[in-house]
Amino acid sequence: MNLKKIKLDKVLPVLLLFFLLAYALSPRLKSWMIRGLMSVGFFKPDIPQLKPDSQYQLAPAVQLRTPDGQLISLEDEKGKVVFINFWATWCPPCLAELPTIDALYEKEKNNPRVVFVTVDIDGDLPKSTKFLQLKDYTFPVYAAIGAGKLYNEGIPTTLVINKKGYIVFSHFKHANYNSDQFEKFLDDVAKQP
Repeated sequence: MNLKKIKLDKVLPVLLLFFLLAYALSPRLKSWMIRGLMSVGFFKPDIPQLKPDSQYQLAPAVQLRTPDGQLISLEDEKGKVVFINFWATWCPPCLAELPTIDALYEKEKNNPRVVFVTVDIDGDLPKSTKFLQLKDYTFPVYAAIGAGKLYNEGIPTTLVINKKGYIVFSHFKHANYNSDQFEKFLDDVAKQP
């Protein structure tokens, strides 16, 4: 019996093509790969130096709808630092960063100076609430009214709004928010007058 040897240079392109096709078609695989890169130090958010409020954009008035239908306003949170993230259940980069947001939320949820707002841009709160429960994420989710200007570059978009209502941090694309540096940044923003 004469078996031909399979050469690596013949198999490698087929495997690479299979991987690229799976990556293109599978949001879970994309999310998994991005999350892996985050865990080894890639995709850190650029944390800015804090400046006087006059150098920042004032956050627009945004209303939020809770899963039980209540309406609240972002303006109601003046006097607190607001961490706000715009995401969707179909967005692989969003799914990749959600574990880092949940971990940060778990560390900060008892901090009375910081409020977490995650916004399902599709506004399908039953679907996003079920998704968060399946993943054991504990951060709150809202639907937003009038928030499109805040994530006009796309999703995921994360903002930090200071106590006076100014946007002091804006990041488009995925990032790892579960870091000592980002926690310190939130604390520094909260300490500002």
